[in-house]
Amino acid sequence: MAVNRDASDRERLLDEIAKCRSCRFCVDVCPTYQASGGVESASSFGRLQIIKYLLTGTLEFDDSLTYCLYSCLQCGRCEVMCKSKGQHLDICEMIQRGRRLLSGRLARGGKHAKL
Repeated sequence: MAVNRDASDRERLLDEIAKCRSCRFCVDVCPTYQASGGVESASSFGRLQIIKYLLTGTLEFDDSLTYCLYSCLQCGRCEVMCKSKGQHLDICEMIQRGRRLLSGRLARGGKHAKL
C-alpha cells in the first residue's frame, strides 16, 4: 500500500514541478544561491530540477546532489517571489516532499547515496 501511495505522491509532485515556468526569479532571492557564489543547483529552482531528475531516474544520487537538496533553509523567499510573479507555487513544501520521497533511496544506500 505504501508503494502505491509513494508512486501517487511522486506523480503529484512531478505534476506540480511541471507547473514551474522556469522564470528563475526565485533564484536571485535564495540565500544559499547567493552564498554559493551563483551555483544554480543551490537555488530553489535548481533543487526542483534535481528532485525532478532524481524522481524520473535521469540523475543518480551523489553527495553533491544530496547536499543541494538538504542545504535549503526553507526561508520562503522563493515562494514570496513566485507569488509576486503570479505563479503561487509552494516551493518549500515541494522540496520537503521531494526529500521525503527520495529519503528511502538514500537510506537504502544507492550507488552514491549518502547523507
